[in-house]
Parts: sequence; C-alpha cells; structure tokens
Amino acid sequence: MRVLLLGGGVQPIPPTGYGAVEQILADLKVSLEAAGQEVAVVNRVRHRRMRDEYPFAWELPRLIERERYDVLHANTPVVANRLAWNGYPYVYTSHSRHWFYRERLSHRWGYWLERRAVRHARAVIALTEPLAATMRSTVRPPLPPVTVVPFGVDDRRFAPAWERRTGRRALGVGVVAPFKRWHVAAAALKSSGLSLRIAGPIVSTAYAAVVRQSGSEVELLGEVGPEELERLFAESDFLVHPSAVEVLSATVLEALAAGLPVIGGEAVRGVVDEGLTGWVVPEGPRMPLEEFRRHAVDLARDDALRRRMGDAGRRVAQDRFSWPRIAAQHIAIYRSVAEPSGSPPDRAPQRPS
Repeated sequence: MRVLLLGGGVQPIPPTGYGAVEQILADLKVSLEAAGQEVAVVNRVRHRRMRDEYPFAWELPRLIERERYDVLHANTPVVANRLAWNGYPYVYTSHSRHWFYRERLSHRWGYWLERRAVRHARAVIALTEPLAATMRSTVRPPLPPVTVVPFGVDDRRFAPAWERRTGRRALGVGVVAPFKRWHVAAAALKSSGLSLRIAGPIVSTAYAAVVRQSGSEVELLGEVGPEELERLFAESDFLVHPSAVEVLSATVLEALAAGLPVIGGEAVRGVVDEGLTGWVVPEGPRMPLEEFRRHAVDLARDDALRRRMGDAGRRVAQDRFSWPRIAAQHIAIYRSVAEPSGSPPDRAPQRPS
C-alpha cells in the first residue's frame, strides 16, 4: 500500500525548527515504512508563515497528480478542505486546539474548517477520546467513522539520564504564549529552591516578561535544537505543563518516555495517570497554585518518588504510545478506505456542500 502523507506547506517535514505536527508526520512515515508500507510526503514550504497553507493547498491537486497512491492522509484543515472541494477521498487527523479554544475570529474560522474537514473525510483519526466525543457532538451528520489513535513517541530518543538529575530542575516545553500559562508554573515554584527552564519559541515578549516576573528562578531558553531538547529531557527532574488547552501534547509523551513525572492541568488528563506518572491539578476559576507547588516540592524532596514515577512513565510510553503500535492502527484504517492502487479518483470531482 502506498500512502501520501500531506503536510501543511508551513514547515518542512521533518522540521528544522519548531514544528510539532511536522515531527509527528516524519516519525509516522518512518514507522509506516518499518511496517512494510510505501510512504511519500507531499509538502512545499514557501516562507514558513501560517498563511502559506492556503497557496500550498491551492496547488495540491497538481502535486498529487504526479503521484501514485492508495491513500491520501491530510493533517491540516485547509489542505483537507481543498481535497474535499476537488472530490478526493482522504483520511483526516485533526491536531487543532480550536475544537476547545476559540477566543478570536481566526480561531472560530479554524473551528469551521475543522468540522468541514471531518465531515467530508472518508475516515477520521481523533488523537484522544475527548476529541472524538467533541467531533461526534458538533459535526453535522453524516459523520464518517472516527477512530481514536494517538501519535507515538520514540523512547530511544527521549530517555532519562538518572545520574545527571539533581531533584531541583523543573522543565517546561512549548511556545511562550498566554494559553500555555507558564506564569502559573513560575508563580507556583517561586522561592521553592526549584529552577524552571522553559524551552520554546517566544512569540510574545510582553508575556515572556510576565513569566519572568512571576517566578524567582525562571530561564526562558527560546527555541532549542533537537539535541539540546533531548538533553533537557534527560537531565531535568519533572515536567510542568499548565497549558489551558491541548488536544494531545507531544511534550507530555516525550516527558513520559524520558522518565519525567508530569504536573499539569486538566489538559493532561487521560495521558497522565494520577499519582502514578504525575498529577492533574484540578481547574477552578484559577489553577490552585498551592497544590501545584505541593506536588513539585514533594518530588524535589523524594528521590524514590521521582524514580518510581519516572519508571512508570517510561512503561506507559512504551506500552501505549510506541510507534510500531500506532503505525499498525493507522494501517488498519488505511486498508479500510484504500483506493485501487494507481492514481487519483477515477470519477469526476464532486464539490461537497
């Protein structure tokens, strides 16, 4: 079976910098090929701007015509809607937080595109059960089959360096923007003797200043390269992830693989096992800082607790989120929708309503 993995035209695959979805697609390609499938990536990057997805989607039918395939797998809503408009059958995976987070007009536009991409897909992959339930309750029927399949994590790339851990270093990974709520983690750890390093692009200098002012030992590292990121995961003691919204966080899976306990908000529920691999701090009008702080101090004081939770996290990463297992689930979905091997649909494109 030959699968075309469709990028978004914004970042290369694999990414040369920050690009979570692009790294997921690169890892999926490797895993599918290891499982005996033929895989090609269709992606064309212009200026690395979010709006570049639109011109890429516009030229996508011409790019696809050059390819032989059995399955088209779209991963961004503009691309999926272009396929739907031209009558191409496709599998769709949604990575968007717009299902749960719509503060601006652009977010609401993204939400509309997501629902339309789902409704016109041949099959849909939801990364989590809450996302699948949201799709089923908000997308106008008829709804295609929706299957919950997370993405995977490479436990060889992200692994603990127990001997370098001190018990005093908290790690945060992700874009430095208000919805990630890094100021909450910084405030919770203030004057605790714990340092907080945050690795990720700084998209708001004003918010970065708020984060620094909220804590006492906060270091914003900016975007770091792959080797530096692996080192940070290996030598840190636990991960903080106070984000207000996530679909499925690659950062949390990487932390589990690296043997890091995770302290986060409701967005990590279902991935972090309470009291086993970390803690989910319940949401209220505000995330309770004292509870967040208490869990962090408990981890700092107890080497055995950190090791026990870290070992449990690695087992979860290896058992539930291994790429061979994830690839097998994708292959089953691909086989259920595969077009006869050859080329594009043998029917005239039908523009959806």
